[in-house]
Amino acid sequence: MEENWKAYLEESLVKDFYDLQNEEERKAAFQDTLKFGTAGIRSTFGLGPGRLNKFTIRKVALGLARYLKAEHAHPTVVIHFDTRFLSQEFAYEIASVLATNEVKAIVSESYKSTPELSFAVRYLKADAGVMITASHNPSHYNGIKVYGRDGGQLLTDPSEILSKYINEIESPLTIEVDEIEVLKDRGYIQTLSSEVTEAYKEGVKALVGPITDYGEKVVLTSLHGTSLPIGAQLLDELGFENYVIEEEQSRPDGRFPTVKSANPEEEEAFSYSQRLAEEVDASLMIATDPDADRFGFVERYADGTTRYFTGNEIGLLLMKLRFQEIQQQATNQFFMIKSIVTGALGEALARALNIEVVNVLTGFKYISEQLKLREAKDQQLILAYEESHGYLVKDLSRDKDAIQFIPLLVKYKQTLSQNGLTFKDVLEDIYQQIGRYQDVTLSPTYEGAAGQQKIIEIMNHFRNDTSDSLLGLKIKTKEDYLSSSIKDYENNCERKLELPQADVLRFTFEEGFIALRPSGTEPKIKVYFSLNADQFDEIVAAFQTQFLS
Repeated sequence: MEENWKAYLEESLVKDFYDLQNEEERKAAFQDTLKFGTAGIRSTFGLGPGRLNKFTIRKVALGLARYLKAEHAHPTVVIHFDTRFLSQEFAYEIASVLATNEVKAIVSESYKSTPELSFAVRYLKADAGVMITASHNPSHYNGIKVYGRDGGQLLTDPSEILSKYINEIESPLTIEVDEIEVLKDRGYIQTLSSEVTEAYKEGVKALVGPITDYGEKVVLTSLHGTSLPIGAQLLDELGFENYVIEEEQSRPDGRFPTVKSANPEEEEAFSYSQRLAEEVDASLMIATDPDADRFGFVERYADGTTRYFTGNEIGLLLMKLRFQEIQQQATNQFFMIKSIVTGALGEALARALNIEVVNVLTGFKYISEQLKLREAKDQQLILAYEESHGYLVKDLSRDKDAIQFIPLLVKYKQTLSQNGLTFKDVLEDIYQQIGRYQDVTLSPTYEGAAGQQKIIEIMNHFRNDTSDSLLGLKIKTKEDYLSSSIKDYENNCERKLELPQADVLRFTFEEGFIALRPSGTEPKIKVYFSLNADQFDEIVAAFQTQFLS
């Protein structure tokens, strides 16, 4: 098999990566095939069926074409790509395969964000969307996310059907594709109209409204991704010009050369913008990840000190500020959506504000599903969020949307400043109102087959353990989302979980919760702690030593 693939090296699109790889890395590309999972595909580049290259991309595209044609007579797909290596090339490979098989492909002319893709699918009434991105993963990764006609990522059942179509394709090396210009002439490949971008921007502007400048300068950085220039354009069009772009860090560049990790979940990603903020005396820094679905921010104070906000803290702030902004609107019920591993304070704050809480599995596609189910009801979304810096306050898109929060954060900052307040002050008020929890997530990496076995062993240990306490904390309930069961230790009974099956365990205590799940895209296990406990640091350290070493 390897020799067959080598004959196609020159046209694989990944020769430069192949030339830099050692023999072990090259052989690893033939040890497995890429699997289309519930989060799509995310992998490194290489020559072989187990890595991203022109031929594995074509295989996914052909499977998608067959999947869509089985459901729709004349399907249409919108395709966006980010600033990563080969994103644009992969986008046109997918478009070419779809178009050759008489599926219309509408491709963005330049890089665009994930939330814009989700919006475009619904705006154009397309049957599917494809986003070429690996989000905030390292630069040697890329990936494919597939969206349904509702603008959300495919749920489990359609993902499995699509995966079946993909897996039925035995030889990706022989997939036939017509010339792009021929396909354009036939009308099967089209360029995305600027009208779609303008419609998305109008939706964001309607959400935010005019922004009054009260003297709080803002620094923006796209971390070499897709949130600029559109984020700056929105500020301009809403009347706010008191911002500075971190130019070196906002050039589109798939190497992400100015950051160790292009991830606004990590405070280190703000080093360049903090330096610029000191130079220009800015009080707010906003960063987005490469495909602009996640964001983070840092607040700077008059004495020169700064405050980084975690994903859970941002969720609390947005919920409180958004509620204060719209609570006078006539509606039957406000609601918020959060994942089951999002910090415990989010639910506590929502209940204190009389906001209905909807809990879903980890993954924004489940939030999208709830938005779709509730769109016909007379209910007002306050906030949908996950602790991993993904948020939504208006379902212009049905995925995490950092772009709508650039102007919204700026507006909130200016309004708070007018009243002599900061984001830190608002957060402290929340803590005074409902208490203070500590949140941390451990994400140890376990590489290779041995690592995969280690992750399985960790999950099995906790799944099979019948103890009624964990590290000195008395267990109230043990929620096993794989078996769809809740063990209620207080009432000595079992109940059925109503959420879909997933490999997640969640232990609740009087003090909060601890949850575990294997990552869906990386060789990691994630352990979430959200506790109001005096010995928090000791509990986290003991868990790491006893169970993760």
